Amino acid sequence: MRSFFALSASIVSLSLSSMAVAQSRNAPRSGPSTTPAFWVHDDGRVEVNNADGRTMFRNINAYLESELFEMAGGRCGLPPEDERISGPIDDLGGVAGGGSSSDCSCNQTNPSAIYDAQGDITYQIPVVFHVIRNSAGTQGNISEACIQNQVLTLNEDFNAISGSPGAPGTNCQIEFVLASVDPSGNATNGITYSDNSTWFNDGGGYYNSLAWDTSRYMNVYTNTASGALGYVPALGCANIDGQAQDRIVILYTAIGNCATASPYNLGRTLTHEVGHYFGLEHTFAGGCSSTSNCNNNGDLICDTLPQQSPTSSCSSSSSCGQSHNNQRNYMDYSIDSCMNQFTYEQHLRMRCNLEHYRVQLPCTDCTGGGIPENDECSGAIALVDGPNEGTTFQATYSGVTSEVSCSSSSGIAVRNDVWYTYTVPNNGIVTLSTCGASFNSRLNLWDGGSCPSSGGPLLACSDDDCGDDAIASAFVFAGQELVVQIGSPGNESGNFILEVLFEEITDPPINDDCANATAITGPVTEFTNVDASGSSFGFPLSCSDSNGPEVFSDVWFSWTAPCTGFATIATCNSGFDSRLGVYSADSGCPGSGSTPVSCGDDVCGDDASVVFLVLEGQSFLVRVGSPNENDEGQGVLFVDCDPIGGNPCPEDLNDDGVVTGADLGLLLAAWGTDGADINGDGSTNGADLGLLLSAWGQDC
Repeated sequence: MRSFFALSASIVSLSLSSMAVAQSRNAPRSGPSTTPAFWVHDDGRVEVNNADGRTMFRNINAYLESELFEMAGGRCGLPPEDERISGPIDDLGGVAGGGSSSDCSCNQTNPSAIYDAQGDITYQIPVVFHVIRNSAGTQGNISEACIQNQVLTLNEDFNAISGSPGAPGTNCQIEFVLASVDPSGNATNGITYSDNSTWFNDGGGYYNSLAWDTSRYMNVYTNTASGALGYVPALGCANIDGQAQDRIVILYTAIGNCATASPYNLGRTLTHEVGHYFGLEHTFAGGCSSTSNCNNNGDLICDTLPQQSPTSSCSSSSSCGQSHNNQRNYMDYSIDSCMNQFTYEQHLRMRCNLEHYRVQLPCTDCTGGGIPENDECSGAIALVDGPNEGTTFQATYSGVTSEVSCSSSSGIAVRNDVWYTYTVPNNGIVTLSTCGASFNSRLNLWDGGSCPSSGGPLLACSDDDCGDDAIASAFVFAGQELVVQIGSPGNESGNFILEVLFEEITDPPINDDCANATAITGPVTEFTNVDASGSSFGFPLSCSDSNGPEVFSDVWFSWTAPCTGFATIATCNSGFDSRLGVYSADSGCPGSGSTPVSCGDDVCGDDASVVFLVLEGQSFLVRVGSPNENDEGQGVLFVDCDPIGGNPCPEDLNDDGVVTGADLGLLLAAWGTDGADINGDGSTNGADLGLLLSAWGQDC
């Protein structure tokens, strides 16, 4: 919360004459009065009138960068102590089960551990934003996404969320949610919009018309804030809850990630003002006050050391005879990028204020608010085909990143992410889309064997495919489990609709039938049995010791033995549970009564490998399928022929009868393994390369 007390006595007056000191809770009261000394015109120009005359600025940012703003000596419009409004003490007690209002009065703090957040009581605060624009609607508009981001920033700051700028602070366990129900019980997004130039310029008692029950909602107003960055009319300990003027006012250019009031554009203005709203003074209140009685003077907090004057920029502070780090505290006047913490005693005082001064404010049933249930991968929500409504609002950052290839900008972070699962109904292509999201969205699609970690194998990822939103597609298989991660490359959050479109692939492989068997021409043949129809007959029971004789989703290959010796055919490491059979091709395609020359299952894991005697020139049909119905995927068929008496030409690695570049390619691909070990020393290395080159062009 930052602004200035006054441009001068004639610019912004917060004098006692402009305030009404409350005598009772029901009596009319007024907060800081609006003065015509500060006015933002419909074209954005800012007019300041003071004792030196009339000064015009082209826009609000030019004013904030001016010496006139700097001369104000501060950035927060909290009135001096003798000018703050107040109400009668009405301590109803809270949920902590003890203490009293004197523990956090406006004159003292009792840092009792009864208010420690580690007691597992989380206060959830419903918030309503009243966005006030000028009558023409040309100034002051703030989007819903920007407001959601501002609430996200509050939660980072008050909960010291890991990975966020607020992580170094104290976890206050105070959570903010946009109100989901208005005072009349109607559903709401927690945001109102009004067009009125007087209200926009912080005048006209707008809060009397707009306020929602201030004892049950934290009312935040965005307008010109009388030239300040923000203000509240009094601290939370003043007992003004329930009065219309109990409010937080923020400059319209200092809200959320659409803020333009640099260097006050990271949302910390509202964090500062909410600190006042919960009873905190400025860290420099009282100047060099006594450290021996620190809970009864100055800022009433002992673990913020006395401070002579506000911090400017982010300079290290040393005053009152000692150094301190108050410039990191949200209640100092440093720039947004410098602020990152409340202290332990500050968190006790704020929670005490919620216990005894804002008793009705925390809610236990703020429907539609809070951290999403699918904030963590372990809580992922199952997707359905079609539209799936979701939100990343108040989601935390899991730290699971994307890949550089997924986006040409913004790095690899997927911040404020939420998680989903999807079970693939059949083989096909799944397409996911977040187009039209209210924030800059990013999408990762993972194989769902387990929750992913950064660096894991992504199936697909997307960013900026439809505006700044995502479209991702992947080829998937029946029964496959997918994990979907939705987030943002920046510190953004909001609502989205995740569209899930599944297109089944029904085209069978070209070698689905024996009559169209694929000819095997080398030692390695890639294949798929996805959408293969099956040949309607099984293998003999002797081919497998489990799963019965059935062969589902089979595909066919033809092979002619290049040697007389022992043939090896294998499907090891296939992407499905595979089994295979080899038939003589002499009688054409086999049927239910045909006996295979060789068959196998579960030799290498759940895959197959067979070895059988062949004669050079003999033709075979190879059948590969699965013992399980609908078990389909990709595979590799390995074929080798080891001549009886040894291979007379081991350099001919592809068995095409001549030593050529094709054999050299196979040797280099197997380098360091035993895959092309010509000399039998157990490794493919330079010795094998020498033998191959010496046999170059040789007929085998």
